[in-house]
Amino acid sequence: MINKEFKLFSNCFSVKGINRAAIIDLQRKNYYLLPSQIIDYINEYSGKRIYHLFQDFKNDKSILKKYIRYFLNNELVIVDNDINFYPAISNSFERPYRIDTITLHLHLEILALKIFLETKIDNLGICCLKLISEDSDIQKLAASLQLVDKSKIKTIVIFIKHRAGLEAELVKLKNKFSRITEIIFYDFEKNKNSKINKFIYEIKSLNEILAMKIYNQDDFVLSLESFNESLNFNTAYNRTVYIDRSGNIKRHIEDQSIFGNIDVNDLNEVVSNEKIKEFWGINKDKIKVCKDCEFRYICPDGSIPFKEKETDLFYSTNTKCNYDPYKNLWNNA
Repeated sequence: MINKEFKLFSNCFSVKGINRAAIIDLQRKNYYLLPSQIIDYINEYSGKRIYHLFQDFKNDKSILKKYIRYFLNNELVIVDNDINFYPAISNSFERPYRIDTITLHLHLEILALKIFLETKIDNLGICCLKLISEDSDIQKLAASLQLVDKSKIKTIVIFIKHRAGLEAELVKLKNKFSRITEIIFYDFEKNKNSKINKFIYEIKSLNEILAMKIYNQDDFVLSLESFNESLNFNTAYNRTVYIDRSGNIKRHIEDQSIFGNIDVNDLNEVVSNEKIKEFWGINKDKIKVCKDCEFRYICPDGSIPFKEKETDLFYSTNTKCNYDPYKNLWNNA
C-alpha cells in the first residue's frame, strides 16, 4: 500500500478553522475533526504516493500510521495505483433564475396578493414560498394557497401566530395543499399543551426564527448543493427577498432599506440592484469569527452582516454564535 497514491474521496472536503480542521463527508452527512497539520499533509501530498509522506516525515511515522488507519477506517481517502481515475466533484453553483425564495407577509390586501401570486410568481422561478400569517387569518391563508396551487413552486412554509383551535383548521389545509412542507407556530406559550406532531412550535419571535440562529451540531446542513453555495454566497440570504406587510421589497425582515414595492416594481429588475446582490455574496469567509470557524461551509446561521466602518475588511454581526471557534466549545453545552 505504501507505493500507492492517495487523496480524499471526491465527496469529502477539508475546511480549516483557526485551531483545528474538519473533513466534511457530504455523501454520508458526517464530519470529522482533526489537527490542522494533518489536513495540511493530506492537501500537500494529495495525488502522491504514501511512500513520499513517510520519507519526508521519518520522525512522525507512528503518528502518520495512526491517521492513515483513521482515514481508511472511516473511508475518507482513496488509495490506488492511479487516482486520476477518480475525478473531483465540481464546486460550481448555478441556478437559472435570480430568486429562489420569497418570504411574503399576508397582511397585504387580498387584491395585491392576488395580482402578485397569480401573475408574477412563476416568471420569477421561485422554488420556495414562505408565508407569514401574523393575524392567524385562515381564510386569507387558504385563499393565498389557492392562488399558487397550480404554480411551479415546489415547497411552501407557513409561519403563523398560534391561537387555540388553529391546528384542526391547518391540518385540513395541509391535506388539501400538498406542497406545504412545514407549518411553524411562533411566539408559542410554553405552558400550552396543544402540541401536535405535524407542526413546529417555537417560543421564539418571528424575527428570531427567520434569523436562523444555530444552537448545536444538529442545525448543520450537510449537502453538496448547500456546501457549494456557501463557498461564494450567504446560504441564509442568497437569492431570497422579504416582502413586508406594505408590499415593500427588502433583503430580510429587519432590513431598514427598501428596494421597491410589488405594486409598482418588477421584482426581477429589483433584484438586479447591486446592494442586494452584494448582500447575497457575504459568505462566512467575509464575516468576523465565522471566517475562523471550521464549520463555516455547513452552517446555515442567518445573523445579519454589516460593516461598522466602510473601510473594514470584514463584516460583523450583532448576534453571538453558540459555537466559539477559538475555544472549540459550544456555549450551550
